[in-house]
Amino acid sequence: MDESSSTAMVGGDNNELLLPLKEWVDLSKLAEQQQQSSVLPSPENLRNAQLDYVARAVAVAVVVLGKLLALEENNYDWCPRHISIDNIHLEMGAGDVSILRRRETTIDLTSLQNIQDVELLIPQNISSNGGVSSDEIFKNVGLILYYVFSRGEVPPSSAEQSENNNIAEETMSNARGEMRRRGDESLDDSSQDESDSYEEKAGPNKGRQKVSIQEATKTFRGMSISNVEDALSQKGLSPAICRLIADLIIAPEDVDTNFQSLSEAVAEIRQIMRIPEICFGRDTDSNNSTTNLLSLRFGDGIVGRTDEVGMLLQASARAQMDTESSHICLIGGMAGVGKSYLVDSVKDALMSNGWIYLSCKFDRLMRNQPLVTIASAMESFIQQLINERGLPDGFDADAVVAAIEQSLSASGIVVLSDLVPSLRVLYRPIFAHVIMDDSEEELNYVATETTHDDDDDDVLYEDGISSANTLRNRLHYLFGRLIEAISSVEHPILLFLDDLQWADASSLELLLSLLISWDHDDDTTQRFLIAGAFRSNEVDEAHILRRYIQQFETTRSVSVTNIQLDGITKYGTHVLVSEALLLPLRLTRGLADIVYAKSLGNPLFVKSLLRQLVDENILRYSLSKKRWVWDINDVKSVSVDDNVAELMKHKLLRLPNEVQNALKLISCFGIQVSNDIISMLCTSSESSSEAIITYLEQAQEEHILGHNDQVYKFAHDMLQQSAYDLMSPEEKGACHFRIGLHLMSSLSKEASYDELLFTVVDQINNAKLFGATDVSMDVSFAELNLQAGKRSMEVSDFESAWQYVVFGISYLPEAKWGPSTYELALGLHEAGALACFVNVDTKNLQLSLGEIFENAARFEDKIKAYYILAQNLASLNRANESMATVRFVLNELGEDIPEEVSPDDVEAAMMSTQQLLDGYSKEDIVGVPRLKDEKKQWAVKLMEFSLACAFMLSPRLLPILANRIINILVKDGACKESAFGFSAHSLCLIIIRRDIEAGYSCSKMAIALLESFDAPGSLHRIKTTLQNFVTFLVEPIQSTANVLLESYEGLRATGDNEYACLALNMYVSQSIMLGCSLPVIEIECEEFALRSLRLHQLQYCRNMSSTHNMILALTGNEEAKNPFNLLRDHGISTEDDLLQESLSSGRSGLSLHIYFSRLFAAFWLKKYTEAAEFAAQYRKLGRFSMRFIDIYHALYEGLTAFHLARCSTDKAIKTEWMGVGENSVDRFKVWQEHSTWNFENKLFLLEAECHRCTGEDDVADSKYLAAIESAQRHRFLHEEGLAAELYALFLAERGESDSSKTHLLRATACYEKWGASAVVNLLKSPE
Repeated sequence: MDESSSTAMVGGDNNELLLPLKEWVDLSKLAEQQQQSSVLPSPENLRNAQLDYVARAVAVAVVVLGKLLALEENNYDWCPRHISIDNIHLEMGAGDVSILRRRETTIDLTSLQNIQDVELLIPQNISSNGGVSSDEIFKNVGLILYYVFSRGEVPPSSAEQSENNNIAEETMSNARGEMRRRGDESLDDSSQDESDSYEEKAGPNKGRQKVSIQEATKTFRGMSISNVEDALSQKGLSPAICRLIADLIIAPEDVDTNFQSLSEAVAEIRQIMRIPEICFGRDTDSNNSTTNLLSLRFGDGIVGRTDEVGMLLQASARAQMDTESSHICLIGGMAGVGKSYLVDSVKDALMSNGWIYLSCKFDRLMRNQPLVTIASAMESFIQQLINERGLPDGFDADAVVAAIEQSLSASGIVVLSDLVPSLRVLYRPIFAHVIMDDSEEELNYVATETTHDDDDDDVLYEDGISSANTLRNRLHYLFGRLIEAISSVEHPILLFLDDLQWADASSLELLLSLLISWDHDDDTTQRFLIAGAFRSNEVDEAHILRRYIQQFETTRSVSVTNIQLDGITKYGTHVLVSEALLLPLRLTRGLADIVYAKSLGNPLFVKSLLRQLVDENILRYSLSKKRWVWDINDVKSVSVDDNVAELMKHKLLRLPNEVQNALKLISCFGIQVSNDIISMLCTSSESSSEAIITYLEQAQEEHILGHNDQVYKFAHDMLQQSAYDLMSPEEKGACHFRIGLHLMSSLSKEASYDELLFTVVDQINNAKLFGATDVSMDVSFAELNLQAGKRSMEVSDFESAWQYVVFGISYLPEAKWGPSTYELALGLHEAGALACFVNVDTKNLQLSLGEIFENAARFEDKIKAYYILAQNLASLNRANESMATVRFVLNELGEDIPEEVSPDDVEAAMMSTQQLLDGYSKEDIVGVPRLKDEKKQWAVKLMEFSLACAFMLSPRLLPILANRIINILVKDGACKESAFGFSAHSLCLIIIRRDIEAGYSCSKMAIALLESFDAPGSLHRIKTTLQNFVTFLVEPIQSTANVLLESYEGLRATGDNEYACLALNMYVSQSIMLGCSLPVIEIECEEFALRSLRLHQLQYCRNMSSTHNMILALTGNEEAKNPFNLLRDHGISTEDDLLQESLSSGRSGLSLHIYFSRLFAAFWLKKYTEAAEFAAQYRKLGRFSMRFIDIYHALYEGLTAFHLARCSTDKAIKTEWMGVGENSVDRFKVWQEHSTWNFENKLFLLEAECHRCTGEDDVADSKYLAAIESAQRHRFLHEEGLAAELYALFLAERGESDSSKTHLLRATACYEKWGASAVVNLLKSPE
């Protein structure tokens, strides 16, 4: 037949690319046969070839049905006979048709699958009859699909199918032929168009006669859906495909499962295509057992959360690209709504794009183990590095290992190894012999050392008293550096924290630190997203998590994405049920409606309810039908519990008693328990390891537990809760206590001592909550709690430490301060006082201290308590009371510190110190023996602590305290705090005696002494102090500024955030006075101010904001952000607000800083009267202490004074201004003797201005030229420009206009290079 003349084509006109669907089926079947013959014959290979054919058939079905649906939606006028296998042609890719028709070659699968479109060829002599029944259309569509999936066959008759079900497989082909002949005889003789026939062209039944559509239609009279299903099932098709085709051909009696529209059929075939298990059937896995076939299939995918997944992916995209903010995604919802599934659903997609996925889960029963939850996420990653498994593609493990070592340093790695033990394996050479820096610990760690004896704990604990906050800060810093070393733009980190409602305060504080302490700048490579899931119905306004969430949301540098999950929609429930049963949505609609009504769309409830239906045999898998079946009335009659917990509890109660008991046992450990713990319990009890493991394996089969090489883990925390709640309170107490006692016997083992210690103590304490204990062992339990408390403080978890202390005290007898438990009671109350101090728990701090002061037998036993009290008073800005407390203790220790100090006392103290050090070299000081006397150690520690208070309250005390510290060093020995006595004496020599040389020499002794103690934290602190008062007076500022940046890093690494931010402030100040690029400093100012705020150092954020404001005045950057935006939450919007606050609150240091910033800006912008006012206010507010800022105040006040003197016509006023300027000259003459580099050019310029005022023009001329040359030689760019500008003005006054212009151009060039655009504009202004 000539198709071009007898048919009309719907959808296209490119006949050269068309391949009849019937021919495509033949070719696809031939390809299947070729695939089967090309490999070794085996059931698996034959099945794979069949599955490949099915996949091709599904793809074709999707395209064909999609085309028919498109025609229907375009109001195509249907006739049933239009929908025929002969009328459907596939549009293939260019050249594919000719390739496929070369039968002598192997069928090209690529060409076979390259279907571009579908064309419907309609015979011209067939027209629509109108009013077409949808059943007829569905039937014809079903026949087409039957032909495609059965490889060119037509459906058998009812009788034929019935016989097929009763004969052996090997005779089935012959029986089918006979039944076809019987079926032919019953057909009517009506005429049939050749185009309406099906013809078998390939396969084993060659030569089969043509069967028309009308014949096929009559065949279905008397047939049932099951007949068609069975026929298709015998061809290896999945139940879903069989039922789809059967229901299209024969309308089901159940109207709820009828196809309502062609679009519904298209949706179903697309679902079949999307889900392989539905497409190919449950038994495609050769390893499938009958047990697996009878199990519900809940995949790893997520249902009904498209919008929420999009929000999470968008948050990850922002985190990967954004350098200005930290990012956290908070996911709230009730238990079972799928919060964890939501994050898991994006895991693979993110990891395929290079993301590193870290996860951990908080546990309501294991909340006191310090930071162990977050640390476990890091531990898993380090293990992946060691094993080189589970890492994203392209991840350079060796580079990350090197980056971690460089970022953390050896001491940092050792500190973190307490929480991340695998670091000991990854960095074995470090643990061969590492000496911890003395700022926290004085212990030598070796690779074999894993125990913590009492003496070591005391050393760590005593040192921790003076640096409790720095311990926490250091640990936070190290975690941040670890994340920074691991992550990059190419490999960002997603850290998922599940069940945040159970997170302890220390973990939340670490989380906050990671977010707000993050350093953000354009050069940073770290990328980091935290996803936190929590039960929103359990987090009310009083919950601790709510407070932290509010901090996240109100912190400008933290971007928060909030996702609230409720139950999934009704449609989502339909999808979940459909995919669990591996059946199309249409067939599970009725069941899903009931499940949704009973579960309200809670995914965990839906799954639990379906499993209950299976357990009660209401929902069952039919081996004959190869799919799930149910009676809808039985489903409706099932009663369900009101909540998921009860539903799960009833599920557990159906388990054998032995399995229940095993689950009760491990539920006492929380969501998971390690294999090692299980082994210990079995070793210490009558139960055998094999028996318990057998019971746990049964729980695995019931999907209650999961298991890997290391742990048994409940599938959901609700299951753990349900297992735990199977026990009465008395049973819970007894179980916890029995576990604790059994594990105590293993505490002597060295491996994993800490982890086991916390496990034992938590079990014993949980038992006590239920009233289960053994009074005879109470002292042992108290000692274990003290150990756990101390270990918690060593990893900065002071909240957990307090909980352990409270439990420890509760185990003490009524006469707890008696001889037998005196030391234990003292240790517990000291630990409690320190924990409360750090936790800012004033009430319990007072109670703990009161216990010690009232009951301690010796004064020496009270010293730690007094030290904590003094620190607490200082932190509350009660410096006078703090100083009085220290003075009282020192007096008791024999170090009388006077309340009033006279100038004679100051001089006597300085003379005494000079005599003590007479003849001592730096080397001699370093060689002084170490201080052993405990009382003397406390005396030095207390005096070192009081130096800061003395400097603020009574500066005359400074030389007294320095003298006492150095006296103890000379007579009794040195400790690391002794170095601060030398630094204090150094300041006294410079500030009081103006003896720069001696002060500088003494400062070097302080540094050398600290270096001998290997105490980098203290060393960087003292260097920062000396940079502000001493070092710059001798050494080039260019070198000292870099030292401040190094000190910042060192101080952050040791947790001293306060001094770290002080170092940043000083670095910026020195950079400005060096003449560094102002635009660069502007960027640094903004970054450092934000960094200070994130580190909770508000005072330095204030200073930096003022400095930033000054720089903006010089650069003239009108588009810059308001520097005080960071302080708006503290009521500060302008510098005037800041100044008013500083004056009213007595923050003299901040007020001085603001006045100097205003002086500096006013001077450079030629506002000399304002500059003079600010300089005078600076002088009135503070004493001249030889600080860095004091030196530059003298410079700019002197230059301002000479300008005003020159402009003044009043002789008295001029004389006054000259006196101010000459005073600056005299000072710089002294300073220049000690550092020509830093001060020579400044002295020359002051002298030039002075001689200009007195009319000594020739001298002034030479001094100007000397100032320009010296500033250039010593690399003070801005001061070179200033000297050139002032010289130009001087020359202009003398009428030397050409020379004046030359130097003015030089000044302009210097200012432009400096970046002071506002200053440049003033020079270029006609005025």
